[in-house]
Amino acid sequence: MAKEPSSVKVRMYNVGFGDCFLLSFYYKKPLADQHILIDFGTVGGKANMKAVANDIKKQCGGKLYAVVATHRHRDHIGGFSDAGGPASTGALIASLKPEIVVQPWTENPIADAMADSAPLLAKKRRAGDKRIFMASLAAMTSFAETTFNQVHNLRGEKGRAGTLEKLALNNVKNLDAVNNLRSMGKRPPRFLQYNSASGLENSKLLPGVKVRVLGPPALKDQNIKKYAKDSEEYWISSKYWGLQDRASKSSAGRNLFPRQPRFQRSRKPIHTRWFTNRADGSLKRNALSIVTVLDDFLNNTSLILLFEVKGKKLLFPGDAQLENWSYALEQKGIKKLLQGVDLYKVGHHGSRNATPKQLWELFDKRKHGLTTMMSTSPGVYHKSEEGKVPAARLVRALGSQSKLKDTQKLKGARGPLEFEF
Repeated sequence: MAKEPSSVKVRMYNVGFGDCFLLSFYYKKPLADQHILIDFGTVGGKANMKAVANDIKKQCGGKLYAVVATHRHRDHIGGFSDAGGPASTGALIASLKPEIVVQPWTENPIADAMADSAPLLAKKRRAGDKRIFMASLAAMTSFAETTFNQVHNLRGEKGRAGTLEKLALNNVKNLDAVNNLRSMGKRPPRFLQYNSASGLENSKLLPGVKVRVLGPPALKDQNIKKYAKDSEEYWISSKYWGLQDRASKSSAGRNLFPRQPRFQRSRKPIHTRWFTNRADGSLKRNALSIVTVLDDFLNNTSLILLFEVKGKKLLFPGDAQLENWSYALEQKGIKKLLQGVDLYKVGHHGSRNATPKQLWELFDKRKHGLTTMMSTSPGVYHKSEEGKVPAARLVRALGSQSKLKDTQKLKGARGPLEFEF
């Protein structure tokens, strides 16, 4: 009986601004090959999700071993929605009958129940930090959904979608996908936090594969409610530090949005234009601030998984940002463990704050065999130097210090790009 796979292949599909990875572990007979799907979603760029789902089905021979949903954002789980019925991409993935689905602890239905019951519990003075945290997330998610439903009132004269609309869409509850994920596995789903048993290791079905859970931290271990706007760990010039915060203040003399009046200028009496333009700007800034906070919180609930197989280390951190990473890197032995990473799935599509510099500097195989895989699409979120994704300085480091595989190089094709050993 084989003690480890004879070969391993990682496929990265071009889903625009989103993530979709298929890990394939090939064994010699009599063992069956096993396949793990990590995320399946998109929010920007052109992506034929049905074609991607069909290719996943083909590559895995109609059977998945497991599904990993790193966190709730639409660009990671939107493809799991079965709202379209039997022909939907979510139904197709469910038909591959995964043994198990794993997600972060914040997706546990018990956590949802805590959010629903938090107001009552608070009255009884029994609401703990976790209940309050989940209730806050639920409230902000509801706000994002309302914002998206009303965003047509916030668009410019030409009806173009902006950052606010895209962020709001990405942060709605995605309940169809969430419910499908909870029910598609043969075994009950697992909800993970730092140092949990992954539920993926199996000496009979998946021998020779070790999976460590490095994030997210439990709420009691790390306050993931915090978010650093600026840090020396970010991939951005120090001249931009604090720019976002200053821009939100009226004294800065800047407008975060171009002139985009709610109604045609010709329809507004001239004596109302000054007030309505500034009222619109204030409304947009406030809505964007709240939705951005939710976006940052959900990123920091991402699963961080480290696969060890055939002497290689494959790191998949979802959209984990600095706060999520800070806890893991403080734990005994983790820095040494990460030094030997062979493949790094670039966090959060190459954003400035999801690959802390101290993490990047730990990878001692930089320039000597490190493979990086980045699934992204430029111009979807932010176009200014201080906020655009992917961050130019990080992309330059990835290109010069690793073997970078980037979905942007596919130029519209669904892919996938592959890494095999």
